Amino acid sequence: MTTRRVVAAVLAVVVAVLLAIVAFVIVSASIPESLVRVSEIVSNKGVHVVPLGMIGVALAWVAFRVGARKVGAVTGVVALAATVAICVPLVATYRAADRYGADLSLGDYFEGGENTGKPVDAVTVVYNEVDGQALKLDVKVPAGSASGPRPAVVWVHGGGWNAGDRTEAAQWHNWLNDKGYAVFSIDYRLAPPARWDQAPGDVKCAIGWVKTHAARYQVDPTRVMIAGGSAGGNLALLGAYADGRVTPSCAAQDTAVTAVMAFYPAVSLTTTWDHTGYASALRPWIENYTGGTPHQAPERYRFASADTYVRPGLPPTLLMHGDRDHIVPHQGSADLAEKLARAGVEHELITIPWGEHVYDSHWNGWGTQISRTAMDRFLKDNFPATAAVEGG
Repeated sequence: MTTRRVVAAVLAVVVAVLLAIVAFVIVSASIPESLVRVSEIVSNKGVHVVPLGMIGVALAWVAFRVGARKVGAVTGVVALAATVAICVPLVATYRAADRYGADLSLGDYFEGGENTGKPVDAVTVVYNEVDGQALKLDVKVPAGSASGPRPAVVWVHGGGWNAGDRTEAAQWHNWLNDKGYAVFSIDYRLAPPARWDQAPGDVKCAIGWVKTHAARYQVDPTRVMIAGGSAGGNLALLGAYADGRVTPSCAAQDTAVTAVMAFYPAVSLTTTWDHTGYASALRPWIENYTGGTPHQAPERYRFASADTYVRPGLPPTLLMHGDRDHIVPHQGSADLAEKLARAGVEHELITIPWGEHVYDSHWNGWGTQISRTAMDRFLKDNFPATAAVEGG
C-alpha cells in the first residue's frame, strides 16, 4: 500500500470516527458523562460542525480514489449519515424559531460572541452582611436620563449553588439595559456548608434591598422582576414563588416581584438529582447545598424546590430550557409548566431543540436568538419598560 493511500485512509478513518461520535451524541437521548462536553459543543456551535461532515465525505472519496476502496466506502457511508444527523437539530431549530416567532440570523450566528465578563460601568454595592460575609450586587442602569422611574431586574447567577458570582451573563445585563431596565446582579451565600435555606433568604433580601433603595437608582419599587439561570433559575423562581416559609436574611419588608424569567432552572432538586446526566459532578454539589441526599433530607429538598410553592396568583413566568440538557433535565421545567397551567398561572415554556445546559453561552447562537425573541415578547406583555430612556 502506497504512502498516499495510507495517509488518505487514516485521515478518512479519523474524521469518520469523530463524526460517528458527533452523530451518536445527536441521536442518543442518553450519553456517557464523558461526552456531555461534546454535546455542549454540538448544541452551541452546531453550524460549525457541518463542514466536518463535508470534509469526512471528501476524505472518504479521496481514499476510495487512491485505492483504499473498502475504507473509502465505509467512511463515506459514516460521513454521509453523520452529516444528515448533524443537520437534524438545525432543521428542528428553524421549525422551533418559526413556532416561537423568531427570525434567525445566520450573520449574527457567525458574528459569535460569548456571554461572559462583567458589564461595563457596573457599580458594586454591599446589600447585606451576614455570617461575616459581605453580600454584593452589581448595579447597571441604562445609559442616559430616564423620564420616569425605571423597572428593575434582579439577576441571580448560576453555578450549582457551589460556585459562580454576580458577573455571570453580562450580555443579558447589557441587553436588558438597552431595553430600559436597571439590572441588579447579586451574589448569595454558596455551599458548603449547606445553604438550602440561606441562599433563598439572601435572594429575598436582595429584592427587598432593591425596593428600599429604588429612588437612588431611579427605579420604580413596584416594578421589580427576577431572573436567573440554572441554580440561579431555581433561586429566581423561589424568589418569585416562595411563601412565608422562606424568610429574607435581612430586615426586608416587601419582596414581591412582578414577573420571573428562568433559564434551564433546576426547578425540583429531587428531579434534578434523579435524572441528571452528569451525576458525578452535580450530585455532590446538590448534597453540599442541602446537607444530604433526597433520601436523607427530603424536607430540605422540598423546601428548596420551586415547584413546592406553586399556587394560583403567582407572577407571570417565562421558562427557557434545552430539551437535551444533560446537566439539569428539561423535565423539571416541563413538569413546572404543567403545574402552573393547572394553577392558572400565566406562563410560557420555550424549548430549545437539542439545546444543552447554558446554551446561551454562545451569545448569537440559535438558542439565544430564540430566547431573545421570547424574552422581548414576555417583557412587552408582562413587564414593559414604560419609562422612556433618552440619550442612550
